[in-house]
Amino acid sequence: MSGISDEFDPLRALQPDRVQPDDPGDPAVVSRQKERLMSMIEDSEQRVSPTYRTPGIYPRLAYTDERAALDYLVRVFGLVEIREARMEHDDHMLAWLRLGEGMLMIGHANHDVHEIYSPQELGHTTTMVNVYVHDVDAHYAHAVAQGADVTMTLQDAFFGERRYEATDLEGHRWHFAERFEAIRARGGSIPEDA
Repeated sequence: MSGISDEFDPLRALQPDRVQPDDPGDPAVVSRQKERLMSMIEDSEQRVSPTYRTPGIYPRLAYTDERAALDYLVRVFGLVEIREARMEHDDHMLAWLRLGEGMLMIGHANHDVHEIYSPQELGHTTTMVNVYVHDVDAHYAHAVAQGADVTMTLQDAFFGERRYEATDLEGHRWHFAERFEAIRARGGSIPEDA
């Protein structure tokens, strides 16, 4: 490692068989080294661009204000933007979001080419997005705390899942659910007759 000069130069010069343990170890040195190592790890993770497999089918939702929608979907519903996929053109953008293995695209309502509209423009909901989440109880509590427009409260369905529904800021309906088997696996409680 030529060209590096810091407080570890004396250690670099030592032969491995001449290194003696520091007994007892200095907690301040250990703490500094841990912080340095963790910082290096975090920096390298931020530089690595993960790849995502695009599902064979995924929806595109139209919004009149796709930037506000992006903020809402991330903040309230916990979706994660695939930031490196965002496409911006003039004052519009396309963004891809994921949650678990699912993915969707959001963009500006496009009347000329794709003929897609926001429910806000039409005056009624046109789509329901079904999403399975890990720990629907926590997801529900978070969404409510963030001010979600809940249109069906959290409830257990006879067909074996706990679910709730919420409408986003422009009228798309979202159905969040978790199967009873997954709730049991994470140690959650479900109805006795399920």
